[in-house]
Amino acid sequence: MPSPTSLSILRERPYRLLWTARGISALGNALIPVTVVFAVLRSGGGALDVGTVLTCHAVGQVAMLPVGGVWADRLPRKLVLMATDAVQAFCYGLLAVMIFLHQAAVWQFAVTYTIAGMAMAFFTPASRAVLPELVAAERLQPANALLGLTDSTTKVLGPALAALLLAVSGPGTAMLVNAVSFLLSFVLVSRMHLHRQARRSGRQHFFADLRDGWQAVARRRWYLANLLAWGVWNFAIAFFFVLGPVVMEDGHGGATAWSVVMITGSVGSLVGGLAALRYRPRRPLVVTNAAAMLGVLPPALLAPPAPLPVIALGVAVTFIMTSLVGEVLATTQQQLFPEEILARVSSLDWMISLIAMPAGYAAAAPVAQLLGTRTTLLAAAALIGTPCLLLNLLPGVRSVRRLPDGTIGIEGERDTAATRPEATTVQ
Repeated sequence: MPSPTSLSILRERPYRLLWTARGISALGNALIPVTVVFAVLRSGGGALDVGTVLTCHAVGQVAMLPVGGVWADRLPRKLVLMATDAVQAFCYGLLAVMIFLHQAAVWQFAVTYTIAGMAMAFFTPASRAVLPELVAAERLQPANALLGLTDSTTKVLGPALAALLLAVSGPGTAMLVNAVSFLLSFVLVSRMHLHRQARRSGRQHFFADLRDGWQAVARRRWYLANLLAWGVWNFAIAFFFVLGPVVMEDGHGGATAWSVVMITGSVGSLVGGLAALRYRPRRPLVVTNAAAMLGVLPPALLAPPAPLPVIALGVAVTFIMTSLVGEVLATTQQQLFPEEILARVSSLDWMISLIAMPAGYAAAAPVAQLLGTRTTLLAAAALIGTPCLLLNLLPGVRSVRRLPDGTIGIEGERDTAATRPEATTVQ
C-alpha cells in the first residue's frame, strides 16, 4: 500500500483539485469507448461505421497533438485544461441530446467525436506539463503515480459502469454522464489558485515554436532513441492484443480465457501504479528499459501457447511493469526538459505512441497471414526486447540519474536538468 508520505501530496490544494478533476473526467471518459460503439449501432450504423467513427477520433487526436503542444506552452496551462474540459463537455452533451431526440446520424457522431479527440490533443500535453507547476521536483513521481493509478482504476470501472448504463437506460445517459464529468472537472480546475506559472518563451511563428520544442529532443539523440524505441514497443505489443483472442478462440478457452488474461492485466496495472508511488530508481532510464524487456512475455507465452495461468501471470507482470515505468518516464521527462517547452516534448512523446499502436493493430493480421501466427508472435517479442536491450548501451541513457536532492538530472551536468523555483506555496 502507498505510504502516508506518498499520499501527503494530496494535502496540497492545487494538486488535490487537479487529481479530483482528472479522476472524475477520466471515469466519465472511460464510459465512451463502449458507449460510442453501441450508440452508432443503435442509430442504424454497421461495423464499417463504427470503425470510421473510432478512426476519426484517433486521427483528430494525433493530427492536433503538435498544435496542442505548442499552445500548451504558449498559454497558461490551467486555461488550456479548462478550455478542453469545456469543449468536451459540449461535444458529449450535444451527442447525448441528439441520441435522446433520435436525431444522431453516423456523420454527426464522426464530426463530434473528432472534435472531442482534437480537444484531447490539447489536454494531454498540458496535463503532463502543468504538474511541475503544482508540486516540488522531488515529489513529481508520486504525483504522477497517483494520477496514473487513478486513470488505471477508471479504465477498470468504466466499461462495467458503461455496460450498466447501457442496460438500464441507453447510450444517451452514458454520454450525458461524461458531459457532466467534464463540467465538474472544469469547475475544479478553475479553482486552482497558483502563485507561480511556468516561464514562457518569446512567442514566434507556430512552426518555429514547434521546431524549437522538437529540436530540444533531437539534440539529445539518446532521448529521441528512447522515445522511438518505446514507439516500437507499442507497435509490437499491439500484435498480442490482436492475435491473442484468435489464439484463445482456437481451442484454448475462447472469450472466457481472454477475459481472464485481460482482468489479470488490469490488476497488474493497479499494482504497478501502487509501486510507482514508492519506487524511485537511481538510474531511471536504465531501469525502465531493462524492465521493458518483460514485454516479451505476453507474445512469447502466447506463441506455443503456454497454459492459461502462465499467460495470465506473464500479462500481469507486463502490466505491472508498464504502469510503473510510465510514471518513472513521465517524471524523468518533466525534469530533463525546461518547463517552457515541456508540452511540446510531451506532445511528441504521445504522438509517437498514438501512431505506433494503431499501426501495430493494422499490421498484425496481414503479417500473421504471411508468416503464421506463431512466427509473428515470436517476431513481435524480439521487436519488443531488442531495442530495450540496445538502449542501455547508449552513454546518454546511462548518464540520467537521481541526484542527491531527489531530483532527476544528467550526471556531471547538474544545470542541464530543468531548473525552476521551489514549489509554490499553495492556498
